[in-house]
Amino acid sequence: MSDQTNAETTWINPPRWAKPVFLFVTSLYWLTLYFYVPILSPYVEHVGGTLEMVGLVVSAYGLAQLILRFPLGLWSDRLGKRRPFLALGFVANILACLVFVIATDPWAMVGARFLSGIAACSWVAFSVLFASYFPAHRTSEAMSYITFCNTLSIMVSTFLGGWIADLHGWLAPFWLSAGVGVLGLLSISLIYEKPASPQPAQPIITRLRSVLSYRELILASVVAAFGQYTTFATHFGFLPNYAVSIGATKTQLGILTMLGMLSISITVLLSGTVIVPRIGAKRTLVIAYLTVGISTAVLPYIQTIELLYASQILGGLGRGAGYPVLMSLAIARLPNAEKATAMGFFQAVYAIGMFIGPVSAGGIGGQWGYGALFLSTAGVAVLTAMIALKLPGKE
Repeated sequence: MSDQTNAETTWINPPRWAKPVFLFVTSLYWLTLYFYVPILSPYVEHVGGTLEMVGLVVSAYGLAQLILRFPLGLWSDRLGKRRPFLALGFVANILACLVFVIATDPWAMVGARFLSGIAACSWVAFSVLFASYFPAHRTSEAMSYITFCNTLSIMVSTFLGGWIADLHGWLAPFWLSAGVGVLGLLSISLIYEKPASPQPAQPIITRLRSVLSYRELILASVVAAFGQYTTFATHFGFLPNYAVSIGATKTQLGILTMLGMLSISITVLLSGTVIVPRIGAKRTLVIAYLTVGISTAVLPYIQTIELLYASQILGGLGRGAGYPVLMSLAIARLPNAEKATAMGFFQAVYAIGMFIGPVSAGGIGGQWGYGALFLSTAGVAVLTAMIALKLPGKE
C-alpha cells in the first residue's frame, strides 16, 4: 500500500469550525510577525546602520530558521503535538518586539530579528497541522488556502504598519505587533488538534534518511531556497531602502509592500486550485520565477514610486504562484508521522536563502550600489527557474 493510501485511511474529518478558527489564529500569527517589516530596514538606517548592517538585521531572521526549523519539526513529530509550537511563535515575537523597542543600536536589532526568526519557525507546525485537516490528495489545496491567509495577513499588516509609523513614529508598529501577539497567544486554546500518540524515539540520522528518500522534498527545498533569496534581498530586504532613496514616505512603504502581497495573495489562492491542475507544477514554477526575475531586473531603472508599485505587483504574481506548489511537493507523499520533520527540513533549507540573500545583497549593494544588487538578484531568480526544470514530472 502506498504512503498516500496509508495517509488517506488514517485521515479523520475535523469539526466544521476547525478550519475557520485555525485560519483566524494563523492571521494573527502573520499580523504580529509583519506589522513592522515595511519600516524595519529604513529604521536600521535611521539609527545609524549601513547597508551591510541592514543586511545582517534582515538575515538574522533567516538564520534562526535555518538553525531551528528542522529540530523543531523533529521535536513536533516526536511529541505528536503541534499546538505548543504555535504558542512558541507568538511568545518569541512578543519578546522580539520588546527588544526592538528598547534597542539603541543596530546590533541589538540583530538579536531582536533573530528572536522573530524563532517565532517564524512555528510556521512548520502551522502548515502541518492545517494539512492534517485535509486528505492527502488535497494537500496542494490546503497549502493554497493557508498560504493565501498568510499573504493576505501580511498585506494588511504591512500597509497598516507603514501608515501607523507615519502617524505615531518608528516604534508604534512594534507595540502594535506585541499587542496582537498577546491576542494570538490567548487564541491558541481554540485550535482543534486530533490527539496523536507520541512517536517512538529514533536517531535523527534515521528519521532524516527516511524523509530524504523523497526526491520531491529535496528539489522543492532547493528551489524554495533560491526563491527566498530573491524575496529577502528585495521585497523584505532592500526594496524599502531604495524606495526611500527615490522619495517614498513611510505610508508609501506600507503601500509598496501591501501591493506586492496583494498580488501574491491572488496567485497563492489560484495556484493549487486552478493553475497547477491546468498547466502542471513544473511549468507553474518556471513561469513564476522568470516573472520574478523580470520584475527584479527592471528595479534599477525605476525612479518613481508608481512604477515601483507596478514592478512589485508583477513580482508578487510570480512569488505567489510558486510557493504553495513547493510546500505541497515537500510533504504530499509523506506519512503524517514524518510531515513536520519534512516540513522542518524544507523550511530550514529555504531559510538558507533568507539568510544568504540579505547578506550577499547588502555586500553587493554596499560595494557597487543598488543597480548591481537588483541585477544580481534577478540572475538568481532566473537560476531558480532553471533548477525548477529538474523537478519530477513531465511539466
